[in-house]
Order: sequence, then structure tokens, then C-alpha cells
Amino acid sequence: MFPSPGGAHPPPEQLFGGRYAVDGALPWGGLVSYYRASSEGTPLILCVLPMDVSRSARAEAAFSELAHGLGSIQAHAVPRVLDAGVIDGVPYLAFQDTRGTVLADILRDRPLSSLTALRLATDVLDALDAGHAHGLVHGDLTPQNIIVTRKRNGRLGARVIGIGAVPLLRANPETSAHAAHTGSGKHAVAYMAPELFGGGTFEPPADLYSVGALLHHMVIGSPPVGWETDEGFDDVPGLPDVIRRAMDGRPQNRYPNAASMRAALGWIEVESAKQNPQTQDIAPWMETSHVGSIPVASLASTLPPTHVSSSHPAGKVLSTSGARPVPIEPIVIEALDEGDGRRWLQITLLLILLGTLVFSGYWWKSQTRPNETTVPFGLDPNAQHVE
Repeated sequence: MFPSPGGAHPPPEQLFGGRYAVDGALPWGGLVSYYRASSEGTPLILCVLPMDVSRSARAEAAFSELAHGLGSIQAHAVPRVLDAGVIDGVPYLAFQDTRGTVLADILRDRPLSSLTALRLATDVLDALDAGHAHGLVHGDLTPQNIIVTRKRNGRLGARVIGIGAVPLLRANPETSAHAAHTGSGKHAVAYMAPELFGGGTFEPPADLYSVGALLHHMVIGSPPVGWETDEGFDDVPGLPDVIRRAMDGRPQNRYPNAASMRAALGWIEVESAKQNPQTQDIAPWMETSHVGSIPVASLASTLPPTHVSSSHPAGKVLSTSGARPVPIEPIVIEALDEGDGRRWLQITLLLILLGTLVFSGYWWKSQTRPNETTVPFGLDPNAQHVE
């Protein structure tokens, strides 16, 4: 998994010697290797791409661009990037520590409840929405690249790994023997949009196709291979229509973006809550108004709900001290609130204007009264003053 000019495959302990302590491999991803590691006592996840960018300056630049894009994402459903670089031609990313179980292992035992499937898919769409906003397409969205975690409120959540890795490999076939690989994990082909089989470019609609297949797998227990019936969706009767639209053979007929598909799943959850009021609840973003006893978003608008960006801090991509580090400049983690910045700017300009007016008035007064006796800076206490 570690290509080098000589064809050798150095172990991760040797590859990251002196920089990261590698604790062991993780059963995540497929094409990309993941390791649990630490740096100066801080736990993290190392992601190693199966390519040798020393063979192509273009590939090295493309990896640098990918690292910057991932470091700019501010979504909780995407692990935060802490470091990125290249050692002996092998590109790597260091992510914040993430604990969870790969979705493929969970689905191996049984399907998920419809409510859990909807919520996990919503998290996946949040991650895709953030990635697409930065020009990054996943290209390999399978259960092998989704980590199921437990949130603070006790609910299950999803975190997406591997964003942009397959498009990077496909665009630089000279650097990797895996460039023509069809995807990660079992049934990977079932998640692949049809336009990609003909050598099409990776675009956001391809990711939405994969989400449709993912929903079918989570609810029914298998990908929609030869799927013709709606059986198994009794408590979410509208979900088959969402899946069909997401998996339409023509990209232009799918949802226009991840946010609109996420909104469609929200409405499915509302309809499910109407049928199962004791076991279902309402998506938090819909608790804005009421129609009967069901809280829903405003029905007057034909547009999907506005996407609210996560407050999760952006990652910071650092240059590395490895053999051949990619020149990656630091990314600003925290930015000032634009509203506060504008207010302070207005106050500063107002103070400058007032100061200018006061000074101008004083100068004009001194120019228009030239014969008036100027008050001395100091007075002699012994001097006699005549009334």
C-alpha cells in the first residue's frame, strides 16, 4: 500500500518514523489506508494514499490542493485535517482522532431502523454539501468510507472519510496502480454512478447517486441491484421515490445539490412521524412552525430549507518536516464574525470623523481671530496683573 520509486513497501512505522507514532491499522476505507497514531501524546488518524507523487509534479500539486480544500471544510461530519504532506513520494493526511465503527461492519449483521438510516444519510449529505462547496467530490461513497459514531445526545451519527481520494487517483494514473479501481469494499460497483463507467468526470451528482444506493442498503439490507419493488419501506413510504430520483441514470434529473436531497429526507421524516408518532420524532431544523400538531418548516416557500453551516472549527494544514514536504501554507482556523467586524469599522470611522470635525473647528477659530491675545503656556506667579 506504500508505493515507492524502488517498488518497496515500507511499513508505516518506518514511513512516519520521527514524526508520528503508529499504533495500528484501521479497517476503514478501501483504496486508502488508515492508521491510528499519535503525535506528542495527541491521538490522531493517519490517512495514506496509495500513490507516488514523486513521479508527477502535477499530482503533487493536485494533492496539495486537495489538502487545502479538506482543511477548509467546516462540517462536523468531516474529520478535521491537522497536517498534510509527502514523505518519500507518499502523500498523507493527519485527521483529528475519530472513534467509531465502519458502516460496512454494521450492515453486515442487519439493516438499520428507518429513522437511523435517515439521520445517517443526513449527516453524509452534510459532509458532501461541505465538500462540494469547496470543489471536492467524494467519488467513492460506500459503507466502507462512512464511520458511525455516537453523539453526545446518544444518537448515532456519521462521519465521511476519503473525500477526493479516488478523483485524485483517477486524474493521475501515472502515480498509482489503483487509478482504475472501481471503489472500496463489497458491492462498490452498485454505488457507482453510471456516467463514471464510461470515463466521465467526477461531479456532485455522482455522489448523490451513491447516497441513494446507500439509503437502500441501510433500510433493506443490500444495495439496489435489480431493485424493482418498494417492499420493506412501509414506515417510510416516500423514501423509494427519493432513492429513484437520486439514482436516475441521467445526472441532470437527480437532485440539484446535496442540500435539496437532505431537505427531501427531512420531509420523509415528518411523514414517518405522522404515521408513527410514538417512535419517530422531528428533524430539529423543522421545528420552526406548526401545521396541526406536527412541527414543520414554513410551507409557503417552494425552496428547501436554508443550509446552516456547522460551527465546527476548520482544520489547519501545516507544512511537514518529512523528506519532501508539499509547500502547504497554514489555513486560518478562526475568522472574525463579519457582523462584529462591520460594527467596529463603523465605530472607528465615526470617531475619526468626529476628531476631524473638532480639529477643523479649532483651526478655523484660530484663523478667524488673529488679534486675540494668545494664552501663554505658563504664568509668572510674581508678575502683577492690571485689571
